[in-house]
Amino acid sequence: MGELRVLFFAAARQAAGCADATVACEAEGICEAVFWERLLASYPSLASLRGSVRVAKNCEYLAAGEDFRPGDEAALIPPVSGG
Repeated sequence: MGELRVLFFAAARQAAGCADATVACEAEGICEAVFWERLLASYPSLASLRGSVRVAKNCEYLAAGEDFRPGDEAALIPPVSGG
C-alpha cells in the first residue's frame, strides 16, 4: 500500500488546520469516494466543504470516474472569486 499527498488551499487549509496531508492508497488505486472517506476520517472538519471544493489530481481537475494511484498529488481547491 502506498499513499498520495493532499494539498489544502484557502478555506480547506483553514478547516484542516494544515497545508498538506497524506491518504493511504492501494496499488490498484482508489476512487474519489474512498479518497473522501479516508480524508474525512482524519479531517472531519472538511465535510462542510465537500460539496463546494474541486479536487485536482496532479495539477489537473479530477475527471469523473478517475482514480488516484500511489504517488499522485491531490489538491482541494475551494471556489475562488476575483475582480
